[in-house]
Amino acid sequence: MSSFIFTVSRLWNYLNIYFLKPFDAVNGTLTATLIRKFNWNIPYLEIGSGDGVFSYVMHGGKFPVWFDRYIDVNLKNKDIFDTHDLANGFNLKKIKKIRNLCSVDSKENHVKKIKEIGFADKTILSKYENLPFKDESFESIFLYTPHGLHDYNKCVKECNRALTRKGYMIVLNYNKNIKNYFVCHKLYTKAKGTFKRYFKKLDNGRHDEITNLSKSLDEWRLFFRERGFKIIKYYEGLSPIAWIFYDIQTRPFLKPLIKFFNFFPKSFRTILKVIWMLVWYPILLGFYFFFSNTFIKSKKNCYYSFLLQKS
Repeated sequence: MSSFIFTVSRLWNYLNIYFLKPFDAVNGTLTATLIRKFNWNIPYLEIGSGDGVFSYVMHGGKFPVWFDRYIDVNLKNKDIFDTHDLANGFNLKKIKKIRNLCSVDSKENHVKKIKEIGFADKTILSKYENLPFKDESFESIFLYTPHGLHDYNKCVKECNRALTRKGYMIVLNYNKNIKNYFVCHKLYTKAKGTFKRYFKKLDNGRHDEITNLSKSLDEWRLFFRERGFKIIKYYEGLSPIAWIFYDIQTRPFLKPLIKFFNFFPKSFRTILKVIWMLVWYPILLGFYFFFSNTFIKSKKNCYYSFLLQKS
């Protein structure tokens, strides 16, 4: 029952954040479900926090329904979410710290947003391959998003250095099966001219970034063992059909959707947002339980969560 409550509440709270990319809420819920069983009660370092909303919601944080991350975007940027405008309402000072946490991200605008959410005790701007900490500084590390990561091998070695003896690390990675299910990338490789450029923009580097971090379970065991870790536990999930929906979802219409919602004043757009969420939520809930959740056992699942121990 607790797992069901966790799922339905997190799905709604993630949808509140990612409402114009609804399947991001499914992916966020699955990821949170995969790692929630690990021990989060000890102080830890989070690497690759993004804008901070994933971890905040995973640990039970809630954003008010008027919160809208799609106001703070720049549609001319390659990464439209790598922006920051305090005037657009990201500042939520009433939200309290939820864990004894040190947060690291490689993008300055992400660090600014994490600080405004205010759930981390310390937030640092740093490359993941060169962490600004002394040896054996942390008992536990959560290595989250690969965004901004250039050398995964060096990053994992840095994590080993920063961990105490017998320290733990929680890692999210991909199964090599995922290489077969990048629809936008496949269309990009087959298309020509304008369509080729269009599908390349839709993929936005996801294929290369993720497939570089995709291995079989045995390959991951060997990789971590060679870098001073052993796998203690692991969970898997994310069916191929769930990944395909995530890969496409509203991406072809995202910028027009953002422009449409941004056309209205804040009060009216909040009403539209709630209506939009009420339409999408039952669809996403059914999709999650039938195609995405961690109880679906398949050799084709695309996602891993690992609990590693420094050996």
